[in-house]
Amino acid sequence: MARTTSPVVRHLTVAQGLSVAGSSVDLTLTGIVGARIAPTPALATLPFSVIFLAAGLSTFVVSRAIGRFGYRRVFIVIAVAAAVSGCLSAAAIQLGAFWLFCAGTSLIGVYQAGTGYYRYLAAESMPTERPRAVARVLAGGLVAAIVGPFAATALRDATPTPYVASYLLVAALGTTAAVWNSRLALPAIPAGRAADTPVEAPRGFTELWRQPALLLGVASAVLAAGTMLSMMTAGPIMGMDAGRTSAEAAFAIQLHMIGMYAPGFFVARVMARVGERRIALTGAVVIVIAGFAAAASTALPVYLLSMFAIGLGWNLAYGGGSALIAASYQISERGRVQPVAEVLIIGAQVVGSLTASAYITAAGWRVLGWGCVALGCVVAASLGLSQLRRRLT
Repeated sequence: MARTTSPVVRHLTVAQGLSVAGSSVDLTLTGIVGARIAPTPALATLPFSVIFLAAGLSTFVVSRAIGRFGYRRVFIVIAVAAAVSGCLSAAAIQLGAFWLFCAGTSLIGVYQAGTGYYRYLAAESMPTERPRAVARVLAGGLVAAIVGPFAATALRDATPTPYVASYLLVAALGTTAAVWNSRLALPAIPAGRAADTPVEAPRGFTELWRQPALLLGVASAVLAAGTMLSMMTAGPIMGMDAGRTSAEAAFAIQLHMIGMYAPGFFVARVMARVGERRIALTGAVVIVIAGFAAAASTALPVYLLSMFAIGLGWNLAYGGGSALIAASYQISERGRVQPVAEVLIIGAQVVGSLTASAYITAAGWRVLGWGCVALGCVVAASLGLSQLRRRLT
């Protein structure tokens, strides 16, 4: 019998694509624009870091809002925030207003914080096939991740002031996402329970966070977020420093994006068969491989391998970890799990983006590689031991 995908998951897959397309414009251009309009070179990367700082600060607010107003209304509001972000950023570039630009990029952080909850809703809508639902939604970003950066650069000179049109694209994508999310039809699930579980009293915070599966899921997602963002941020700059051409650096990012999103089209089926832990373990191992490649050499083939592998490792570790997180709570308990998990994940992104500047030389890139190896080994060992215990019991 062919498996069906819930309408909610299909809707969120498109919403994820719109989100990745809009966010990829900011991720591609914010550092460049920041360097152009910053009052001092020391502040050039601040607009980029503000994205993740705003995401971390707003995730609890988003979670509370979901509990009070529901997913659909919150998803509309965060998309409107993306539209406003694009308008503010475009105006800031036109005026050369650095702090207004920071305000604009902060709203993209709010959008990212909200879209992180797409995968949780997907898991709730298919409670018996959470891994498949999460993987399908993540796969929605593939085309957008590849097309978004190229569209951003193609529009660079579409207006008299460079990059204004690129950020107007963010506004257009945010507006489209708001309209699309207004059509989100949620299934009726009784409050406090998933569709396939009996009504139970919500567990306390301590009891929830003592679950090994939840801790492993968060560790896997945190590993994926921190290592991926650090290598993605430092990689292109290091590549240019090591003698790569701009075309080669761009190709490395394209491979990285393919690694991040393409696996979602088949990992969904594999995860349903082998389980979330094995997929997360595989992701951690691939991150270790990416780290070894970065530590070994800056030669072009090895450099491209490391960039692709860290993207692939992110997909597996983040997808498997997210599915483990989603399986660890009832709907009535999500406010005690989702925002904490998201803060930890976004915190790893902040650390990765802020520390990337220390690794932009060839020597620093190798140090970053060894760091990925060390962290990946710790998480892989934890997941492997957990899997072994499950087989022995």
